[in-house]
Order: sequence, then structure tokens, then C-alpha cells
Amino acid sequence: MKNRACPLCGNHAVQVLYVQKYSQELNHAVACCKKCGFVYVNNTRSQKFYNKYYAEMSKYEDTRDSELHEESSKMIMQFAKKSDHILDIGCATGHLLYLLKKNNYRNLLGLDPAPKCKEVAQKIYNIKLVTANIDSFKSTKKFDFIILATVLEHLEELQKSMKKITSLLNDEGKVFISVPNAGNFYQKFEEPFGEFSTEHINFFSTCHLHELMKEYSSLYIRADHVAIFSVWQKIKNLKTSMNEYIKLSKKNLDAIQKTIKKAPERIIVWGAGSLTQRLLQGSDLRKKVIKFVDKNTNLIGKKINNIPIISPDELSTYREPILISSYKFKDEIIKEIKKRKLKNKVLTLV
Repeated sequence: MKNRACPLCGNHAVQVLYVQKYSQELNHAVACCKKCGFVYVNNTRSQKFYNKYYAEMSKYEDTRDSELHEESSKMIMQFAKKSDHILDIGCATGHLLYLLKKNNYRNLLGLDPAPKCKEVAQKIYNIKLVTANIDSFKSTKKFDFIILATVLEHLEELQKSMKKITSLLNDEGKVFISVPNAGNFYQKFEEPFGEFSTEHINFFSTCHLHELMKEYSSLYIRADHVAIFSVWQKIKNLKTSMNEYIKLSKKNLDAIQKTIKKAPERIIVWGAGSLTQRLLQGSDLRKKVIKFVDKNTNLIGKKINNIPIISPDELSTYREPILISSYKFKDEIIKEIKKRKLKNKVLTLV
């Protein structure tokens, strides 16, 4: 046994809430981290011990909760494409994967440390399963979707395991997670201390699950008195994401500039917002625009680059083409032009 630091923040200072004693002189000190408030068993054995335990002492060959799997499969199917390569870590006999298979998912792989699970998965469900744990599993290919159904509460090296799981995902790949909802244990239960299983060493609330998954984007999360169900998407770091945004924006801007270049020499621009102001500095727009139009009364009568901003009411006296400089309100502006029965040719940026 060893005292482990908080699996979320690495802090060692804890308050022991309860010591659960079991047979064979085993006991778990259920402790609350004084820094982040996460509750976990802080006197655990090593991950190597647990890996061996689940390989040799598995109890999941016949007793996984099929009702829970039905609910989980419905959530997964909302976010996983039929073509996705899906890995179910800690899949037991592969029943959850079987439910996906029945719904025409084909690229399915299960992972479980118990050899017996592989036999059952192949015999009953015809599901491919690898006998391994998170640490020992090796794969040259990445996955689009990873399932962690009631797994995280069992992991001694939580951060290390999550790092490995992340490495198995494609860019922007997704993860389904279900864990017992420790935040609601007190609301409805029958068996006293029934949630203090010999195997459960991490106790999650929704906020602590968010903390663990802070490098992911939350796509879905729901909690009841029994469990937390969630789907997360792998995200790039901020610098990488911003560089991608800049790259794509430049590509889109090039297309806009070509549209403006092809426009007549005299045009009216509907929209005097920030998009228009950017285009005035980076395109031929400033050479061609004779008037700006906007419905915003705070802008009407003012000027941009010494060019007046007029009301839509004044457009009836102009015959020049109208370029709509807006993405968000493009359809609304087109409807307004038709409503006013304006004969001007209408140009759009896209």
C-alpha cells in the first residue's frame, strides 16, 4: 500500500473522511484533497497490482449492466459516425460494442485485461477484443472514438492513463465517459457504504470530471443519482487552433478579395460593421464603394473613409449594385432588398 497524491492536482495534503475495512486486512482511506476537493482512496496499491488483479480476478465476464449499456449506446450513437474507428477500453465481454454493431458500426475493437472476456466476446458477440490494459496496449493506428464506460473510477495512475488514452485518439477525436456520480451518492441508496467497492478508488462529481478533462471540449454531460454520462472532444492547444483559424481565414479572405475585384467600379456596400472596415484596408473595396448602407441609427449620417453611411430608405435613388458585406445578416438583408422592391443588382461575398 502507498499514499498517493491527489490524482487531479498532485497535492498531498488530505482530510481522511472514512476508512473502509475489508477482509484479508485490506482497508481504504477515503480522503478529500485539501486543495481541489477531489475525493479518492489515498492508500492504494500500484497500478501494476490493479492490472494483475483485473486480469486474474475479473468478475465482469457475465455481469455487466445491459440496461446501462443500452443507455450508453444511444448517447454514443449521437456523436460517433458509422465509419469511426472505435475502441472500448475496459469493455469486459464487449456487450456495449455489440449494441453498436447491431446499429451498423463496423470498425470496433475492445480492450480488457481478463483473458476470459476475449473468449466470451468472440463466442457470443463476434467482437474483436485485445487482452491488455491501458499501459500494455500498443497500437500503430489512432482511433476516432474511445469508450471509457465505468473505467476511470478504477485507475490508480489517472493522469498517466488519460495521457495514454489521449495519445490513442485522432486529432479532434471523441471520448465517451461514464462514472458513478459520487456527488449524488447520498440521495438514493440501499446498501450502506455500497459505493465503497474494493475496486473503486476515484470518486467523481461533474466538476471534477471537468477538471480531469480540461484539455477536452465538453460536447455532452448528464448526471443522475447513479452515474455521470459524458462525451468529450480532443482539442488542439490554443496556439495551434489560432494558427489554423488564421490560415483558413486568409484562404476565405482571398476568395472575398477576388469577388470584390470582379465587382463593378462603383458599388454600394450594405453593412458598415467590422467586416467592412477590415475589407477597406485589405482589398479594392475602398476604390469602388460610393456609399455605405446600414439600419443602425447610430451609424447613419456618419462616415467611414470619408464615405457617408446612409439609411436603406435612401437607396431608391441609386442604381449601382449593392454588395452585402455581412455573413450573419446576409439572408435578412436580401429579404429587405426584395421587400423594398429595389432593382439594384445584388452581390454577396459568398
